[in-house]
Amino acid sequence: MEKFTVVELFAGAGGLALGLENAGLKTKFLNEIDKDCIKTLKKNRPDWKIINSDVKDVNFSEIESDVVSGGFPCQAFSYAGKKLGLEDARGTLFYEFARVVKEVQPAICIGENVRGLLSHDKGKTLKGMISILDEIGYKVVPVEVLKAINFRVPQKRERLILVGVRKDIDINYESEIFKNLFSYLKFNNLL
Repeated sequence: MEKFTVVELFAGAGGLALGLENAGLKTKFLNEIDKDCIKTLKKNRPDWKIINSDVKDVNFSEIESDVVSGGFPCQAFSYAGKKLGLEDARGTLFYEFARVVKEVQPAICIGENVRGLLSHDKGKTLKGMISILDEIGYKVVPVEVLKAINFRVPQKRERLILVGVRKDIDINYESEIFKNLFSYLKFNNLL
């Protein structure tokens, strides 16, 4: 069976891409602008194709991938930051994430960010992001916050995971299987 492919944006040192690789997905390529992160990526995964460029300057319309993922910069939503959200230039990179999803049209998109995004601007920022994904053809799975330490990651960080599934793919999020999955994850303190 052929592995599902991933295009990773805002790759950083590759943590999200590594997790997806460990889950059996194949990284098609990563996009990262920071030269120190790129050195780390090349050292740890020399076989990964890395596009060293500002995501704003990359045309993704010719790219095919099953998944587009990315931890769009979170300082704009972090409890430790000024919480300016989309008023902060780093917060506007969500729009680039959405643009790439629209251009690639993957089956699934996965966005990762800080827990503070849940409450930023009384939840309006997150609702706006979900609305944008909805407008470009993605239904967002109920948002949950995952605790990194519960996934054998040696840190206490909590990460918000936004998962969108293309609307032409028939998945019933209210089905028993999804309800059971979320119940299991919550019972085992994984959510």
